[in-house]
Amino acid sequence: MRTVTSRLGRRYQVEAHPFNDKGGQGLLYRCVDQDGVGRVYKEYKTPVSASSEVHRLHGLAVLGRDIVHRAENGRGVPGRGELATTAESSINWPIDVIHGRNGGVVGVVLPFIPPSFMFTDSNRRLSARTLAFLYLARAEPPPPAAQVRVGVLLRVCDIFKELEDLRLTHGDLSADNLVWREHDTHAYLIDCDGLTPWSAPPAHGVTTQEWTDPRCVAGKIPAHDRFSDRYALALVLYRGLFLNPGGPRWDRGHENGRWIKPAQFPGRLDPELRRMFSRALDDPFATTTRPGAADWHRALHRAFLTGGRPPSYRADALRVLDDYALPRRQEVQRKQAAQRPGATPATGLTVQAPRVQPQPRPQPRVNVRPQVTPPAQQGWSPGPPLQRRPAPAPVPARRRNRTWGIVAAAVAVLAVGGTSAYVFTHDSAAPTTGVPLRAGERCPAPVAARIPDGTGATLLHAYTTEAHRISLCQTVSGKIYYDGSWLHPDTAQKRSEEITVPAERTADGYRARNGSYQYIIRGRYVFVVPPEGGTTKYLLTETS
Repeated sequence: MRTVTSRLGRRYQVEAHPFNDKGGQGLLYRCVDQDGVGRVYKEYKTPVSASSEVHRLHGLAVLGRDIVHRAENGRGVPGRGELATTAESSINWPIDVIHGRNGGVVGVVLPFIPPSFMFTDSNRRLSARTLAFLYLARAEPPPPAAQVRVGVLLRVCDIFKELEDLRLTHGDLSADNLVWREHDTHAYLIDCDGLTPWSAPPAHGVTTQEWTDPRCVAGKIPAHDRFSDRYALALVLYRGLFLNPGGPRWDRGHENGRWIKPAQFPGRLDPELRRMFSRALDDPFATTTRPGAADWHRALHRAFLTGGRPPSYRADALRVLDDYALPRRQEVQRKQAAQRPGATPATGLTVQAPRVQPQPRPQPRVNVRPQVTPPAQQGWSPGPPLQRRPAPAPVPARRRNRTWGIVAAAVAVLAVGGTSAYVFTHDSAAPTTGVPLRAGERCPAPVAARIPDGTGATLLHAYTTEAHRISLCQTVSGKIYYDGSWLHPDTAQKRSEEITVPAERTADGYRARNGSYQYIIRGRYVFVVPPEGGTTKYLLTETS
């Protein structure tokens, strides 16, 4: 055992030997933080010394620490106290940064992959259920039915929609960097310490064969950018929906070849979905025409789910995928049966595929728990897209870190094309000012006094941003009101700018109007929409 300490004073007991001796850019070690929680320490083979990269890693850790803390303590989703219950917590964020003696970053601390994404393989080894098990027809266990694949892919779109909202690029989306689970059709993105702001496209990065943006292959860009994520996401969908191997490619290399467009699609595929694949994959040098994650999510929902509440799968649309995949499954089974000693060539699905691992298969770069005991599952119902529901009443924190003091705050500034998104977070166990408000309690008296018929009103949510305090209260008659004020009333802002206006629930949050201004709470942000345009968004922290 050895001890590493971050600049925040957090200490981690690290095991002596890595569990991924063939790691790419770093070695992975099991470790335990000072609260006794198991983590992963990723130690870089080459320390990071460039100031921009150090700043980037610290910004990611600030954001990741807040998200992981809220997810692990059950805030944000009822009945949950673990990761992968929302899109934001389905990203393997770095949560701390470790510096070496010379000041460079020598490693980062990460959460473990949730155990529900792991399985015991035929060799009785604990393995991550990577994306390859979703789309490789030769995989064992074989890929699931179309309903499961569509459900998982909807979650993948949710995760990349979250990254797009944060204006972050993953840059190495591939089969080994996505894991999934079948019981509630969800996905989890790993290898995320390389997330890069859109405002600073990387000059170098990691690529994976058969997942590399053709613009990168042709030398048009030095490394993957946000449009490369769109290309890779389209490949995930192309392979995951249809069990198609490969995909578009250069014929005989870029210099002397031509671009081979994807051509393997079901004949009865939804026409709009087919057009989106053309936009994403037909032109090797496309950028903005490649659909984003939200576009794909809408297209999948429209093609494979009903418009009811809650939505349900369309059996006819799923049958198109299963019928298309059937010949490929039969072909794989025939080949596998023919490889068995003394086997007779197979003629149909009656042949049982031997339980062997798909070959060749690179070892996935994953963070593995030493033991897995899957918790009681309370997942989403299969199929419907992940809903960005407003956070309910928080549960008592499982642990509180007092070592950061009363307030441990950090601001990460991600400049975006002349504007800046200020990402503000603090130790969720310690509110910035005053007594914390809790959902389900009485609406604060000053707020209730400003609400028509506010007597007996109940607090739904209490948020802060870096500048504001926001309360959502519901009267006994069921009406909802949005109350916003400045967090620090002694600033130059006028107290008269406090507002208390009616609000309404939306599918993913709340909306309130004050004249021609709109205040929209969606996911982790409040969007202030003025009549002349120029929307501003602020990161929300729910007090607890």
